[in-house]
Formats: sequence, C-alpha cells, structure tokens
Amino acid sequence: MNKIVTLICYNLGLWGILGFFATIILGFLACCANLSSIVFYTALIVFAVIGLTATVICVARGCKKH
Repeated sequence: MNKIVTLICYNLGLWGILGFFATIILGFLACCANLSSIVFYTALIVFAVIGLTATVICVARGCKKH
C-alpha cells in the first residue's frame, strides 16, 4: 500500500509541475495567436487526461514489479 501511494504522489507531482509550465506556455501561445478560451481550456483538459492516464499506467506497471 505504501508503494502505491508513493508512486501516485510522485507521478501526480511530476505531472502537476509539467501542468504548471504547460498552462503558462499554452496561455502565452493562446494570447499571441489570438485563440479562443475554448481552445485553451480544451488543450489543458487534454493535457490533464494524458497526465492522469500516464499516472495510472505507470503505477500499475510499477506495482506489478517486485
């Protein structure tokens, strides 16, 4: 159980930091390219879904290994 929690916290923390930088970069690009807020939020949601999916896959693989 401790290994699962550690892997989840590590992966979500990593994706949280990447998400922070992705928000800044996407916000800058959306502002400069004059994109609508729908495109900006859709890109952030897609990034979040990728991060959650990658976390689930990495935790599942990490828990199978001994």
